[in-house]
Amino acid sequence: MQGIAKTVLLALTIAVWAAISPSHSADGRRLALVIGSSAYEAAGNLPNAVADAKQFGAFLSSQGFDTDIVTDADRKEMADAVARFARKISADDVALFYFAGHGMQLRGENYLVGTDARLASEFDVAAETLALTDVIGAIEKKSKIALFFLDACRNNPLANRLNQEIEGATRSIATRGLAPVETESAGTMVAFAAAPGQVASDGRGKNSPFTTALIGHLAGPGLEIGTAFKRVIRDVRKATSGKQSPQILSSLALEFYFNTALPEVEQKPVATPTINPQTIEAEADFRKALRINTPRIWGFFLEKHQTGEQAVLARQLLTQLQPGPMQGSGTAAETREAGLGLSKTQRQEIQLALTGRGFAAGASDGAFGQQTRRALADYQTSIGVANSGYFDEETAKSLGMAVQAYGNGLYSSSLVRTYEPKDFEGLETDPRVLKAVACNPYYERIYGSFNGHLYVLMRGGLINRKSAAAISKRCGGYLATITSEAENSFIASLLNKDPRLFLMGYDPGGPVSYKMGAWIGLIQDPAGKEPRGGWKWENGEAMIYSKWYGNMPNENQPGDDYAMYYAHKQGKVDTKTQYVDSWDDMGESDGGYSFVFELE
Repeated sequence: MQGIAKTVLLALTIAVWAAISPSHSADGRRLALVIGSSAYEAAGNLPNAVADAKQFGAFLSSQGFDTDIVTDADRKEMADAVARFARKISADDVALFYFAGHGMQLRGENYLVGTDARLASEFDVAAETLALTDVIGAIEKKSKIALFFLDACRNNPLANRLNQEIEGATRSIATRGLAPVETESAGTMVAFAAAPGQVASDGRGKNSPFTTALIGHLAGPGLEIGTAFKRVIRDVRKATSGKQSPQILSSLALEFYFNTALPEVEQKPVATPTINPQTIEAEADFRKALRINTPRIWGFFLEKHQTGEQAVLARQLLTQLQPGPMQGSGTAAETREAGLGLSKTQRQEIQLALTGRGFAAGASDGAFGQQTRRALADYQTSIGVANSGYFDEETAKSLGMAVQAYGNGLYSSSLVRTYEPKDFEGLETDPRVLKAVACNPYYERIYGSFNGHLYVLMRGGLINRKSAAAISKRCGGYLATITSEAENSFIASLLNKDPRLFLMGYDPGGPVSYKMGAWIGLIQDPAGKEPRGGWKWENGEAMIYSKWYGNMPNENQPGDDYAMYYAHKQGKVDTKTQYVDSWDDMGESDGGYSFVFELE
């Protein structure tokens, strides 16, 4: 049976190989920065971290990477190394960053610790560590593919003490290890040595379990990196008796192979095979779900494939994106919660509300671990509803919280990105979503559902209203019609998830710093009385609701007859964090980076 499995996997590999170029690094270079720190001045010695870095660096060099290795670096040396590395990267390159040493999280943010760190207080963190989000941002925005491997969740006495001082003795337990992250690129993969809340083992041999498994599997002949990492997870869990489970966050739209050679086929006679089509389908669906990597798709995957190795891994990956499953809970409740599209802030509010009612939900960090799950189940029992341990509308109503009804909410990643339409086949059940991802697939997008309508925010280059309306029509929809405060709030919640959907700048004539968002379907009859007369929606509906900004519309120039999301601040200031849910009237020649259309 093992021979049959190898034959099936080889056939799948060949099929994928025929559909893509041999290596997505063929047009560019393979570059790597490897940092390993063992000799910490105040955090204790990590025997294997430097050895891990040297071993992994040698492995990368054998795989064609131009590799820089930095050991026992203080904060300044790490920052200098990352800056030098970022300057080397060009748009066609594959860039890999590896770190072995002490890492920590504080209030949901991750930091890589320099050897000189003492972390006497939380105010020292910025000066003595590197923020992981800054490292990722510096590398992913310049490369074609960005890979990050973090063997950095090792037991850190400085971080433990600091978190205990801030969170308290019991709540600090939840801050062990590193926190989940979000990326902004469709070519990024971040791999953690351990799940959120777990501590990674330094290892008793020459190398840590994580680095040992990486070296053992990444260079498998013809093995795509997502498949290789599944084997890394399996080996690390086995080596640590289940105490450590690596996690992966992937938004890779391309497939990447360390070793592009196809595996050799065993020339042995075999009996007539008994092929399990469910196994083959589960493997194919897992690869597709891994590339999409949204809570909605993992929910569909688990409804379709409830058992097997892929289901175990899918639940681990879903834990990173949405609260993880409790043992014995059904996938229906899990999918129902995922469909609510809860933000990190909302999840923190839920934890605080539960704790305030006497149900200990753990740290209010927005990560629903086992303690929060138990608190949810106990609270649900107390109010007489199904005690699934998953958040739903009934629980929300009892807690006095407003959430979108089941079926409403964020469907996509919270950051704009591109999707491969074929990846949704066999998983996504909503035909509107299939239409939305197939239309203009090279445009980045965010999408979600509200009251029976699917709203899609697309980001391209600078786009005027006429082009936005034409693309919306080709996609089978129309620029958004907004008829209520709730509907406007939902669309604004999607829009404000990613600042790249906005055009921001400074108008000295105001003088104001403006933030221009997505075009919507509101137009003014040229014969309508200015500035407020004659407005109606593109689909013919009358305007019964409006959300004009300040003194808008103001017909600043003749022909300002089209609406988009807009806000500003007085003076020359940074508007990146300003929340925009209001509108302004613009002209046909004006432009923005995004538009929102709807599909019924």
